[in-house]
Amino acid sequence: MRTKYCAGARHGKICDARGFSIIELVIVLLILFVLAAMAIPSYTSMTRYLRIVGDGRDLNGLVAQAKMRAAQDFTHARVNANLAANTFQLEVWDKAGNGGTGCWKTDGDSVNPCTSTSSPVQYLSPGVNFGFAGVSAGAPNPQAVIAQAPACSTGVAGGTAGSSIANTACIEFNSRGIPVASNGSPAANDALYVTDSNTVYGVTVITSGMIQVWTTSASTTAWAPR
Repeated sequence: MRTKYCAGARHGKICDARGFSIIELVIVLLILFVLAAMAIPSYTSMTRYLRIVGDGRDLNGLVAQAKMRAAQDFTHARVNANLAANTFQLEVWDKAGNGGTGCWKTDGDSVNPCTSTSSPVQYLSPGVNFGFAGVSAGAPNPQAVIAQAPACSTGVAGGTAGSSIANTACIEFNSRGIPVASNGSPAANDALYVTDSNTVYGVTVITSGMIQVWTTSASTTAWAPR
């Protein structure tokens, strides 16, 4: 900072005219740029981590909610994941819906009597997609072969016949809280996986109905419980 001495002032009296030199401004700017360069990568990494962790928790919570809703309403409930649109929703089988034939109804949809394209969905975070980034199966994750849950059906497991819905994956529970396959038999290890290309999160459900969350690096398969 420069100071200016008043001309003819007694005892070296200093005037109030003050300011920063160009060099001082450049030094300050350089320091700010260095700090930003150090902070931005850390911020980006933390943001990416929080996004996929949040999505993993949301899926885990919705799967647990589907299990409870099936028992509460004495029907079937499922988490329907749209693998192409990266959305997911909780659906409950309405036995009286669709003129008595039955249909899936999205939880929280107060407009449509059965699930439709306008039914509300939850979106994965930006940069997060359904998938497992090429990692393989491995203990303690219970899946012997890594895969998303089977495709959703327009019908209910073991009941009303239906057709498969492309680009979907569903974890479905019966009224006893047991995950079931399309024929109504208990499912051994259904799962839903999400990845941000750096980390993979998986929510698995075994025959007993136990729900578990797993994570691994996308570069090296090393599953760990969360």
